[in-house]
Amino acid sequence: MTTTLQVQERLIALGYYVGPKGADGDYGKETIGGILSALEDLAELQGKQFQKPGEQTTSAAGRKAITQREGNVLTAYQDSVGVWTIGVGHTSAAGAPAVAKGMKITAAESDEILSRDLKTFEAGVRAAVKVPVNQNEFDALVSLAFNIGVGAFSKSTLVKKLNAGDRAGAADQFLVWNKAGGKVLQGLTARRQAERKQFLS
Repeated sequence: MTTTLQVQERLIALGYYVGPKGADGDYGKETIGGILSALEDLAELQGKQFQKPGEQTTSAAGRKAITQREGNVLTAYQDSVGVWTIGVGHTSAAGAPAVAKGMKITAAESDEILSRDLKTFEAGVRAAVKVPVNQNEFDALVSLAFNIGVGAFSKSTLVKKLNAGDRAGAADQFLVWNKAGGKVLQGLTARRQAERKQFLS
């Protein structure tokens, strides 16, 4: 069994700052910082992107994927269940601006709205997910939350499985979210398959 003091000693030996050694069983903020730095270096060696908890945001590729999946429509329209939508899947439920029939926006406004909406869904994913995820996993989770809402995402079996360490089970749960108005939609089925693939990549 590895003790806290042994972890600190190994970090020091590898050149990481851990602050004053604490009592066994006590991880100070400097030691946690050393662990995160070591994880970042390890992830870089493995060619993976890793960010500290609370800092993770959607990548450019993830943003592009969401835009492709949602579409980018500059005139308000009703989605498959009759909700007024504009830009990249923006609805009034996501916050300002409120969407109504006849509303029009510019491409620049659509981009600005998307950036604002993404912050909401990124925060929702970060709050719900308690385990580290790589960039592709995070992007896929944000894409799902963006589409089904933070509330449904947070309470989902997918999140429960992911937090329990069952990544394969969590990946399969993407496929469950392929209905709108109680009906299976081919477009949603294809999207969930793409998100699952993104999560597993």
